[in-house]
Amino acid sequence: MTHRLMLDEIVDAAGARVIVERGDDGRTRTARFDLAGLPRVDPLLVGRPVAGVPSLVERLCGICPAAHHLAGVRALEGLAGLAPLPATATAVRRLLHHGSAVETHATRMLVTDRDDAALLRLFGRAALAAAGSPGHFPVTAVPGGVASAVTTQARDGLAAGLDEALAAAGRIARAALALDGPVEAFDGADAALVDAAGRPDLLGELLRVVGADGTVIEAGGPATRWDQLVAEAVPGDPAPRPYLLALGPQRGRYRVGPVAQLRIGPLTTPVAAALQEQWLAGGGGARAARAVMAVHSVEAIGVLLGQGALVRGPAARPVAGFSRNPVGVGWVDGPRGLLVHRYAADGDGTVTAATILTPTAQNEPWLAELLAAAAGAGDQASSTSGMEDAIREADPCLPCSSAPAGGMGLQVETVPAPTRRSP
Repeated sequence: MTHRLMLDEIVDAAGARVIVERGDDGRTRTARFDLAGLPRVDPLLVGRPVAGVPSLVERLCGICPAAHHLAGVRALEGLAGLAPLPATATAVRRLLHHGSAVETHATRMLVTDRDDAALLRLFGRAALAAAGSPGHFPVTAVPGGVASAVTTQARDGLAAGLDEALAAAGRIARAALALDGPVEAFDGADAALVDAAGRPDLLGELLRVVGADGTVIEAGGPATRWDQLVAEAVPGDPAPRPYLLALGPQRGRYRVGPVAQLRIGPLTTPVAAALQEQWLAGGGGARAARAVMAVHSVEAIGVLLGQGALVRGPAARPVAGFSRNPVGVGWVDGPRGLLVHRYAADGDGTVTAATILTPTAQNEPWLAELLAAAAGAGDQASSTSGMEDAIREADPCLPCSSAPAGGMGLQVETVPAPTRRSP
């Protein structure tokens, strides 16, 4: 049977619209990035066979297809109760994920570091191809593992370009750190996936949350505890305002992405770890954080290339069905941050509920704070420039975040702030 999905409107993905609320005195009260034109796809998934959901979602949200691909397949494995995976499956998935991170970060760097970023992007694409996904939409992961191991020829070809890619990534990172100035403080928490020792792991099994003051709010919660960790203040809305249940909707704001990944714990690769220390001692901006994480992913690929499991061993384990557990949660820490797929299915493998929480939705409260600070500073020109910088800092999953200075096509709508009633 053929299914046709009808969307109610055409969204200008390259546009950026900010709504600023000002009081009668002209002062900025609030500002927010308008996500109303980006309808959530969750309702479209209900009633569909759950096995086909991941490939559908990665095509509806094609900016980060590898992250959706892996998170969706992991959610299916949660439904099927599949764990652990073969070592080969884990190695190949890591290669895919780190290759995607390198390519995505490099694309953001083309405006400022053209030659090194172009080399780095080619290396990322080569990693994706070696992992079995040469096209835009990945086909590497399958429930229970991966389609196949990496060939020795692909591994050796990727290894030949490793040193050059690491050198290019290092140059970009050092340049970004040299320009990294102080950024607006965020008093919410940072959330990222980690390994068992609490170190950042982009394909980790545990979620670690650390407060702005360094307090560990969650040391390492598994995906099965997602419903006890995070809730949406406005369920189903394009801007759902997620919050940490441990702190409540008023105090439970958090952010995800490279800034959070660097603040959550020490990196496991030596070159990136040294750069992370410089970043923590410096400005702490997102541009430099992305560059450091690109170095980390290149180094991680180098580690994977030395693992025998990458090229030999069982690629997958059998899957009996997707009804062992009523709910499956799959997540990855993508180049823009934590992405969560949560599927509920009945005994026939039909989706009864679905929630996809993107990095953009999780970072929207943080972006709103950055926008409000920018909107209230200086004249119109400097305010607009500041709002563009804020959007690049929080990095929503839209092409506008990669636009050069002055090229974002930012539309600012000013509206009166609601009247505050006297107590």
